[in-house]
Amino acid sequence: MFKKIRKVNFEEFYKVNEQVAKTSPMMTHYHSPNPAERWLWGQKKKRVKSILEKLPIKNIVDFGCGDGGMLHIVPSSVTYHGIDISPTQASYAKKTIKELQRKNATVSVGDILKLNIKDNSCDAALLCDVVEHVLEPNTLLKEAKRIVKNDGYIIISIPHEFLWLMMRAFLFRFPLHSPDHLHEIEPKDIRESFNNIEREIHIPFSFSPKFSLIHVFLIKNVK
Repeated sequence: MFKKIRKVNFEEFYKVNEQVAKTSPMMTHYHSPNPAERWLWGQKKKRVKSILEKLPIKNIVDFGCGDGGMLHIVPSSVTYHGIDISPTQASYAKKTIKELQRKNATVSVGDILKLNIKDNSCDAALLCDVVEHVLEPNTLLKEAKRIVKNDGYIIISIPHEFLWLMMRAFLFRFPLHSPDHLHEIEPKDIRESFNNIEREIHIPFSFSPKFSLIHVFLIKNVK
């Protein structure tokens, strides 16, 4: 189902993640010198924010939270917990929590494929730009389904890998495949993994998944 871009073992995966965390964390996209890139990532954040603001949730788990950038758009009334396998990323996320003075936010270092979280204990899960990065996407999605309550929510965003290749070529970024992308995730992969997709957003062209760089899904976790 999920097309593999490159095959790596855990040690290689961990090393690349740390390298990317130190050289180009997620914040570099939102503060890119390229205005088109800044706009695109800003649009994704805006769309996810509009979804979060309407959900009847009290807590959320951010899978692969990176530098904690998504905390900016999680409503202040919602208890937030971010998890990332990279100690470097987790340290950035802790700084974000401190800067935002969010007393109901925490972050920890951990493997999001093996969470130490009870079944059906969370109102929502956030998986933004993470599915393509992990060794086992199916396991990741199963973990999200496991910890989220029945009728809870899962929010996923994925890139259109081929269009990102073209964009990276246009921006003279090499290698063309992001070094930490292990799988090519297509919208149909998400549709086939979940039965209750409530909303699907395509950015920048809402009318065309084929020509959009980012896809966002709001899923109701019906068990």
